[in-house]
Amino acid sequence: MIPTDTVRVLLAAMCAVAFGCGGKPAKAPPPDDAASGDGGVDPVELAGRFDRKCAGGDLESCRNLGIMYAEGNGVAPDPVRATGLFRKACDGGNLPACNHLALALAEGLGVAREPAKAVEVYQRACDRGYQIACRNLGLMLRDGRGVAVDLARAEQLLDKSCKGGAPFACTNAGDLDAARAAKGGAGRYREMVTHYKLGCDAGDPTACRQIGIAYLDGRGLPKSSSAAAVWLERACMPDDPVACRLLGTMTQQGIGVPRDVERGRQLLTRACDAKDAEACRILKPEPPKDAADAGIGGDARGSNDGDAVPSDAARPTAPPL
Repeated sequence: MIPTDTVRVLLAAMCAVAFGCGGKPAKAPPPDDAASGDGGVDPVELAGRFDRKCAGGDLESCRNLGIMYAEGNGVAPDPVRATGLFRKACDGGNLPACNHLALALAEGLGVAREPAKAVEVYQRACDRGYQIACRNLGLMLRDGRGVAVDLARAEQLLDKSCKGGAPFACTNAGDLDAARAAKGGAGRYREMVTHYKLGCDAGDPTACRQIGIAYLDGRGLPKSSSAAAVWLERACMPDDPVACRLLGTMTQQGIGVPRDVERGRQLLTRACDAKDAEACRILKPEPPKDAADAGIGGDARGSNDGDAVPSDAARPTAPPL
């Protein structure tokens, strides 16, 4: 039997891990051509090139120059100038620039914070087929930023943008499925797993980690610590620190994988190096006062399936929506 303390360490603070509680809508990922370099061209020279082309009506150059001003790359940081360039490119029909403009409006970057206007800009870009804007619009509807909460519409938009290839949209859709399932719609766990698998296959390690956690907790999948270890490994290798921490603890205790204290320490160190505070704490624990505090007792060898499941008190809960 695995010590209860061990199980609780594995799934500590799982609300934040599993559902991203309390956070703002995730920002859109940077565009592929984030103007941080162009085949080794000096950033100052590149900024000048974009400036000239933007003045000549090249909207993509206006957007790229805006990114450089936003990041302070090759030019002095100037969020006001950046947002002005995004607006110019968006007004001319550049949909990625509209997404940048909406983000600036939502967050107050170089312009007054106006979430309602951000929603309008996201909507226009989404209506024209820009899936990242659809994803961000879904997040605004999910969280009620600049618009009334509308979970049904948020689900539709996140599912649409997930299937349309928007980065991280599948994970966002899975998170919403999980939150709604935890409020009584247990059948939604199947949709959660589908979305997380799509996200993992698309390269988002967070989605891979969420599948591992679902196996640990038996949400939408059979409880299986060995299956969880496979998905956590898949998430850890691209440097998801939470997955590395969970897998490291499992490896040290022999939960779902053969016990290997040194390998577990390496995984925990990897997580700690990536600024996971809980992993750092596990690596440098306070000396226990007695055997009970140390979690000594029971069969520490672990089991591949079934045992490594959190008690009801340790189960993740969905965030308020």
